[in-house]
Amino acid sequence: MDIKLRSFLVALLVVLLASCANTQRTTGQKKYKIAKDVSIPNATQIAVYLPEKTANSKFWVNATNNWHEPGKAFKESIEKALGKYFTNVVWFDQASDTKPNVYMSLSPDWDYNSGKIEMDMQYKIFDSSGKVLVDNKYETSSGLNFHAPDAAYYNSSYQAVEKLAVNFLNKLKPNVTQFPANLAMNQFALEKFVNIKKPVSSGTGFFLNPQGVVLTANHVIDDCLLIKVKQGELLTDATLSHSSQLLDVAVLNTNHEIDTYLKLRDKNELTLGEKLTTVSYPLKGLLESSPNMTFGNVTSKKALTGSLGLYQFSAPIQPGSSGGAIVSEQSELIGMVTSTLNVTNLAKKGVIPQNVNFALDVKYLRKFLDKNQVGYETSAEQSAANFSESALGTAVQIACYQ
Repeated sequence: MDIKLRSFLVALLVVLLASCANTQRTTGQKKYKIAKDVSIPNATQIAVYLPEKTANSKFWVNATNNWHEPGKAFKESIEKALGKYFTNVVWFDQASDTKPNVYMSLSPDWDYNSGKIEMDMQYKIFDSSGKVLVDNKYETSSGLNFHAPDAAYYNSSYQAVEKLAVNFLNKLKPNVTQFPANLAMNQFALEKFVNIKKPVSSGTGFFLNPQGVVLTANHVIDDCLLIKVKQGELLTDATLSHSSQLLDVAVLNTNHEIDTYLKLRDKNELTLGEKLTTVSYPLKGLLESSPNMTFGNVTSKKALTGSLGLYQFSAPIQPGSSGGAIVSEQSELIGMVTSTLNVTNLAKKGVIPQNVNFALDVKYLRKFLDKNQVGYETSAEQSAANFSESALGTAVQIACYQ
């Protein structure tokens, strides 16, 4: 769900003062004809899946000094529009053992055009076995008042969801007998909700032990419904085992035995200026992309003020490099890529720093792994190989799906 911000903001400046669109939310006054043999309100329980990226979508518009929150408005429209026809609508919870009669996934995409919010809503409806009953989309629009944008997002959403509900009732005539509740939410195949060719984000990780455990940055897999790990021809599902938002680190289980994995440095101290390499899968090309190897040095043992356990290194990185291993000349794991310096504000002042990147120190990785009883080896336990080959042979690409 990507708002086309450039066209949105240009148009905003043009029509801002002239905007007088309706600021009221719809109350669903439009009357739809419901088939006589359909019970209303309907007792069929519906579990609705909404991607986290969609549900949490919001952005700030400087020109009007307010937030636009399409995600919040969309969630509220679902509750109101579906609640008008169905007595039992719940949000999908992959940990729940609740058995709904029907599953529903909704994926909206908003745009701004000529004073209106336009929405395309792709949706799928599944029976309790996971069989697709409906795969369709609706296009709706609503006038936008820039000072009170909430109503436009809500109204365009409500129109689409109400159409969905009415067509579902009239065409499939659902009831609890026709759609028995056989499959719990925690048993539902998550792949059915996502577009496997289009992850919402991707990053990098590396194999940590022979059991195929992968280490990566926590923000790479945050809010993922489904995680996949790829190395060469190997593409496998991964599950989150342990994580820390404070350290920005996560452990994934792939249940795939491997031969090549990294060993952690046996001593804690970094040497200022020591050489290092990192391998990552930058940007978002997932299945078509190849690993990117870069070289640099430890440039500082400290990072930004207030940061925990980070140091600076100079090997170039790009979006998608987060979670990549930092490997020493002795083939030791000495850290993990977490972030790079945001130079936007500095550039406005005429300062453009280069290759100021940050990694989590291996001693903090060891503490985290020890605390969570995750198995690993140290470099002293096995002989070192070529450090470039070690970094390359253990790197994996991580795809996050919603």
